Amino acid sequence: MKRFWWLLTMIATLVIIDQVTKAMIDTDFLLGESKVVIKDFFNITYVRNTGAFWGLGQGLSETYRQIFMLALPVLVVLFVCYLFLKSINGTFIQPFAYALVIAGAIGNLIDRFFLGYVVDFFDFHLGFIRWATFNVADACISVAMGLLIYDEIFNRKENSKKETSLQS
Repeated sequence: MKRFWWLLTMIATLVIIDQVTKAMIDTDFLLGESKVVIKDFFNITYVRNTGAFWGLGQGLSETYRQIFMLALPVLVVLFVCYLFLKSINGTFIQPFAYALVIAGAIGNLIDRFFLGYVVDFFDFHLGFIRWATFNVADACISVAMGLLIYDEIFNRKENSKKETSLQS
C-alpha cells in the first residue's frame, strides 16, 4: 500500500511539473520562438501540437480529432490505470512505468481538454537530425516505454531460466 501512495504522489508531482513548465513556456515565449540552451544541440522552442505523438493526426477533421485526441486517450489512461493497479504488488519496474504513462497522459490530456493542443518545447537536434519537439509528459511516457521494454526482455529471460530449472 505504501508503494501505491508513493507512486500516486509521483504521478501528481509529475503532472504539476508538466503543467507548470508548459505554463512558463506559454507565458514567457511567443509561439514559434526558440532560445538556444546548448548550441547546435538543444533549444527551448514553443510549439503547439494539435496532433498525437510527433504531430500525427494534425490534419484530421475536428470531429475525428476530438475522438482521436480526447476520447481514445481517456480510454487508454483508464486501461493503464487498470494495469497499474494489477501490477502494484509485483516487481517495482512495471507499476513505476505505468505511473509514468499515467502522469504523461494526464499532463497532455489537460492541455487537449483546456487548450485544444499540447504545448511542446524541448527541441533537440544534432546537425541536420532533429527530434520531434516534446514536453515533460512526453518524456515520462518515453521513459516508461523504455522501462517496460527492458522489463519484458529481462523478466522473460529470468522467467525462462526459472522454468528451465524447475523442469530439470
